[in-house]
Amino acid sequence: MFEKSLQDLVKGIRTHKRDPGPFISQAISEIKQELKSKDDFLKGQAIRKLTYLQMLGYDMSWASFLIVETMSMARFAHKRIGYLAAAQSFTQETDVVLLATNLLKKELLSDQAYNGGLALNCVANIATHDLSRDLLADVTGLLESPKPYLRKKAVTALYKLYVRYPQGLRLTFDKLKEHLDDPDISVVSATVNVVCELAHRNPRNFLAMAPKFFRLLTTTSNNWMLIKVVKLLGALVTEEPRLARKLLEPLATIVQNTGAKSLLYECIYTVTKALPHTRKADGTDARNAPAVVRLCSEQLRLLIEDPDANLKYLGLVALSELMKSHPREAVGHKDNILKCLNDEDVTIRTRALELLTGMVTKRNLEELVHKFLQHVATAEGTYRDTLVEKILFMCARDKYAYLEDFAWYMSVLVDLAHLQGSDKHGAQLAAQIRDVAMRVESVRAYTVEAMLKLVLDPTVILRRSALAGVLAAAAWVVGEYCEEYDELEDPSALAPEGQNLYLAVADALTHPNLTNLAPGVQALYLQNAFKVFVSACGECGDRDLDKLLGMLSIRLRILMQSVHAEVQERAAVFRHLLTALGVLPDPQALEEQEDVAEEEGVPNLLSDMMKSAPRAAAAAGGGAAVTMVTRVSFTRAMVCGRLKLLQVEP
Repeated sequence: MFEKSLQDLVKGIRTHKRDPGPFISQAISEIKQELKSKDDFLKGQAIRKLTYLQMLGYDMSWASFLIVETMSMARFAHKRIGYLAAAQSFTQETDVVLLATNLLKKELLSDQAYNGGLALNCVANIATHDLSRDLLADVTGLLESPKPYLRKKAVTALYKLYVRYPQGLRLTFDKLKEHLDDPDISVVSATVNVVCELAHRNPRNFLAMAPKFFRLLTTTSNNWMLIKVVKLLGALVTEEPRLARKLLEPLATIVQNTGAKSLLYECIYTVTKALPHTRKADGTDARNAPAVVRLCSEQLRLLIEDPDANLKYLGLVALSELMKSHPREAVGHKDNILKCLNDEDVTIRTRALELLTGMVTKRNLEELVHKFLQHVATAEGTYRDTLVEKILFMCARDKYAYLEDFAWYMSVLVDLAHLQGSDKHGAQLAAQIRDVAMRVESVRAYTVEAMLKLVLDPTVILRRSALAGVLAAAAWVVGEYCEEYDELEDPSALAPEGQNLYLAVADALTHPNLTNLAPGVQALYLQNAFKVFVSACGECGDRDLDKLLGMLSIRLRILMQSVHAEVQERAAVFRHLLTALGVLPDPQALEEQEDVAEEEGVPNLLSDMMKSAPRAAAAAGGGAAVTMVTRVSFTRAMVCGRLKLLQVEP
């Protein structure tokens, strides 16, 4: 009977590349028939094919018992197939694992080293809590095997048993650590690996072993084992600071002599972690610390200049650690780090940004920000957002401790606000604009002028940029600091077509296009429009003030019909304030007063004044002018008089 081999299965799947489903279904049906055979060779080949299909994502949990049968076969070739299938497919929920316990015990005690090796490899992959508990003694017994092959595999398998059965670590760790002195270097390396992994979970438990690891650091020549030893000692430094001073000299020796880049990096990185713990009680460095720092700095320079992207990134990572304890050493690498901003790898650029952010001083802040702005202009996506975030962080750091020219910073904020396609940092930009306007009075007029340009530009509302968030701050600034309008160099140049500045600002803050903005921003616009109106009452001429009243009367009625409750409320409050002040007549109240006056025969003075003023003006030949003057004078008198009572300057 002709049976398909694994090679035939692979070729068939490749042949049916477009739709392999039917072919694989047929193959699984054939495998199930083969597994019913009493021929061990046929069963083994079926498990091999099933293991391959499991690698492609097909379930083989239904064959778990058959896999255990294959593991128990006499021939090593068949046994190996079963152990591979078990290691690949068995999970913590596989029930038949318990059936394999006695089988695994038998293999672990076998005289055949390779049978024991298969069992150890399988145990490490399928270990459960119960299986780890039952096999712990057997695996530990193999630590005493005369064969280094089994000792090495037993050491590595113990780590997985400790993970599944933590109590076993306390019971057998003494036997494990004895193999740090094993005569075979591969067993020592395996032991170091296991202890290093365990130490990552709780380094304090391994402090007593520091002398042994220090001896290995100074005697072994195996680079891979040295990497693990260096990592482990670096983890112990945080628990025992006195160890840091002893490590500097041997680590510096390795840095000077090794040609392995991976070992070089681990040694430098461990030195940077140890340096903060080498300081004396008076805060001074240890005697050999400056020389070690210079050595590491020079080696990091070579790594950063290396064309290999991986080495360059590792150099930047280690330099960031060195900067925490010796920031001056990092400043010497500024030119190389700036070059990294042009690298194609975004991870290298991001790491360089973090380093440059930590190098900021009063002298180089503006230079670094200009460099970042050049990259912002060409950057995209997350990297551009990171650039903007770093610019804002550097300038506002420690309450603007490194910032000397706030007018320059305000121009930077405005430039960032105009970035197209991103509004992620709009809220942060708005917060800093308000903060600078409140804190720094010397640049307040400049800030007001910059914000006026934003508010008076009718196109900014339609842009997709950070301006959507900044406009709220701009409206607040132009409303809160109206008195700064007089300090501007050329106020008329800001207003369109020679229009009065107050009238232009009020027009922009109440324009119907506000509906394109968020409801909260619309409400803030209306709130500050009232501030502008109050200031206009004391600063504008009669004709401009009359235009302002007419515009507000119409605009507020429109905004009171907004679909947003907060905008409705702001517009209604604004109009009712003007009505309460007598600036705008209340049509409903005026009609009610007329009805009452007619019934009671009492003259309505306000109504008579409003009605008689146009007739008197017309009789005098200047009707429109007198009406305007009367209303404006009344408005100015009412607003300024009320504000004077409240002791508020208009």
